[in-house]
Amino acid sequence: MSVHELERDVRRIVGEVEGTSSVAISTPGGNIRLNSDVQLSAASLIKIPILLEAFRQAQEGILDLQQVVRVSSGDKVGGMGVLARLSDDLDMCLRDLVTLMIIVSDNTATNLVIDAVGRQNVNDLCRSLGADKTLLDRQMMDLQARQQGRDNFTSADDMVLLLREVNEGSTVQATLREEMLDILLNQQFNHKMPAMLAGGVPGDPVLAHKTGELPNLEHDAGIFSFGDSRAYVTGMFTDLEDNLQGQRALARIGLATVEFLGTL
Repeated sequence: MSVHELERDVRRIVGEVEGTSSVAISTPGGNIRLNSDVQLSAASLIKIPILLEAFRQAQEGILDLQQVVRVSSGDKVGGMGVLARLSDDLDMCLRDLVTLMIIVSDNTATNLVIDAVGRQNVNDLCRSLGADKTLLDRQMMDLQARQQGRDNFTSADDMVLLLREVNEGSTVQATLREEMLDILLNQQFNHKMPAMLAGGVPGDPVLAHKTGELPNLEHDAGIFSFGDSRAYVTGMFTDLEDNLQGQRALARIGLATVEFLGTL
């Protein structure tokens, strides 16, 4: 199977979705870019550069991931996650907050991590890496900021770039990259890109990834590993009439990518 055949399949999948789509796939056999440089609402994909900045600061000695943070009632916000449903005045280390930010997309944890690392530092990191379409401009569930026109943005190209930096870049040393990958591998929301892989593909492909979702928006971005091959994949769907359409398209893109990797 050639990368051109994979691109044909992905174009067909994307073409069946009503809404705006953006896909970037980087494989050893070639790259696929479908509207991939357009800046779209990031939803929870913005948590990937926050993760990278937290570990960069830990490496530089700016941030101690073992630092204990009090989670008070005033810190709690709605949306995804578990902390808003737990007891008040919990003490958690930053490393656990970072983990919750990724594996259950916890918005309360995310805001506490943003407070610790600094919003501008996340944006400065993105600029330094060339992820120019990625912007952290508000905390999670900040409805007032959204009403003022402030939002968080990224592109499929930027997400592939940031995932490659997490996996093989020079921002942090290898042991910290492995820790970030382990967090992404323990993602609990697997109803998108990996949804069609369970039991259906020999060879146990794995996906380290982060999802994002809002009404009429479905995203997934991750690193597929299959045998000795690896692919960086981001699919972003907005303006959806039905969120299930986006979820199913992401699942089909995930399966098509793994089937391609199996031929390399």
